[in-house]
Amino acid sequence: MIATVDRIREALPLLSKWIPPSIHITQLSDRTTTIRASVDEVQFSLLLSISLVVMVIFLFLRRFWPTFIASITVPLALAGTTAIMYLLDYSVDNLSLMAITISVGFVVDDAIVVIENVFRFIEKGDTPMIAALKGARQIGFTVVSMSTSLCGFHSVAVHGRIDWTPVS
Repeated sequence: MIATVDRIREALPLLSKWIPPSIHITQLSDRTTTIRASVDEVQFSLLLSISLVVMVIFLFLRRFWPTFIASITVPLALAGTTAIMYLLDYSVDNLSLMAITISVGFVVDDAIVVIENVFRFIEKGDTPMIAALKGARQIGFTVVSMSTSLCGFHSVAVHGRIDWTPVS
């Protein structure tokens, strides 16, 4: 919608040349102002939440690698989400932005749970590889089931059905 409005604004001077001089084209309202503000607010919220998560993980664990993993996981999950939305021909609207913001909370929560569980095994004396395997085996199903239920809930709540076809 924003791109369409921008293209119309670019075309208005050209249209003014083709109409009689007694007719004036003016913009009466602009609904993209709130949409642009929503997009800006979601971007700010996402950056703030990622920054806070990385900071909290670093303050509590005081280790570089868990902090680095968490700081990479969230942006990769967002990139994957937007890529899938693009491939499925979904549009970005306020509901999608809200769902992405909530999903970041789930991704962050899952990342923290996994990191804490693996770190617990490392503190018990396991090697990082063994700790990662034990930690993933212990809570992997829970993390996958939470993410799957989120996808199913989003599908029913947003689209009113469970299939994955885009809404026209």
